[in-house]
Amino acid sequence: MADTSNHWGIKQPGRTARAVALAVAGNLALAAVVAASQGGPAYLAVGSWTRGALSPNTVQLSATTGGTIPKQPDGFIGSNAIVGIAWADLGTGTALVATIHPVIGRDSNQRPDSWHLHTVQLGGGATAPNDFCLVAVLTTPTAGISIQGDTMTVRLNAASLPDAGSGPISVNDLDAAVGFTVHGGDAGCATGLGVRVRT
Repeated sequence: MADTSNHWGIKQPGRTARAVALAVAGNLALAAVVAASQGGPAYLAVGSWTRGALSPNTVQLSATTGGTIPKQPDGFIGSNAIVGIAWADLGTGTALVATIHPVIGRDSNQRPDSWHLHTVQLGGGATAPNDFCLVAVLTTPTAGISIQGDTMTVRLNAASLPDAGSGPISVNDLDAAVGFTVHGGDAGCATGLGVRVRT
């Protein structure tokens, strides 16, 4: 069962007209990701990715990057609030993210000091050099996470995928995968949290 408690001090919005507007803004922000991405370590440069159903109830996602993904925090991870790899639905601005964030502390019962999952809502309005805003952390699903060299593979219950307002999205709705970092102090974001896509 997914943990739906409040994370990172972000108010979790209900599915109101405002949330729908934010999802549309997220779509616009995510569509601009390719043009506005920034450099980072090779393990955040997603070169290829996959998604699919293993069974009616289980899905699998993978991301292959340009370098070996550290299983524990390294210097880059230790100097950024949140580091992760996201599989995003550009149509709704929702994403499943594998994150690691020793700087802000624990927020998960599964692998709290290493890589673990969240579902998130993204939106527009971020201030450069950020690409978009982290609007809300929706859930903290439990999943199988495997890191083999430059590839991360996630297996989880299909019902744990992000909810865009009418139930979980389909794994086939995910249409982008990127590495990212999250930074505080973005005046353009209501939460103050800006997301930078890393290539």
